[in-house]
Amino acid sequence: MNKNNIFHKIINDEILAYKVAENSDHLAFLDIYPIKIGHTLVIPKKSNRDKIFSLSEKEFISIMSFTRKVAIGIEKIIPCNRVGIFVMGFEIPHVHIHLIPMDQENDGNFSKKRMVLSTKNFQILSKKIKKSIKI
Repeated sequence: MNKNNIFHKIINDEILAYKVAENSDHLAFLDIYPIKIGHTLVIPKKSNRDKIFSLSEKEFISIMSFTRKVAIGIEKIIPCNRVGIFVMGFEIPHVHIHLIPMDQENDGNFSKKRMVLSTKNFQILSKKIKKSIKI
């Protein structure tokens, strides 16, 4: 695992993240430059891979199961038609899944200008989502 990677620093609590769910293998936290409010990232804690299909079958099933629980929690808090799931991973060389509350296909457009929330709003939102998730 690249120790200069921002996700590694988040996993090790070296930098602040608005965590919404965590277990021994995975971490979910709010994207600080969300496309939509509630945009959440899910990452494996111990992976040194940057492509999701490089994970073992067991790791893949595990992260997808965790991701499902997080998405269900997001839907309970953020009014939306559905939570979209995106796996792109070009920005940071570490497996990561984007969960984005969506009402229409265009809501998943990564070229949109990203919103910025206040620290207080990030804290409130992360606490609400965290309470809604059953891990």
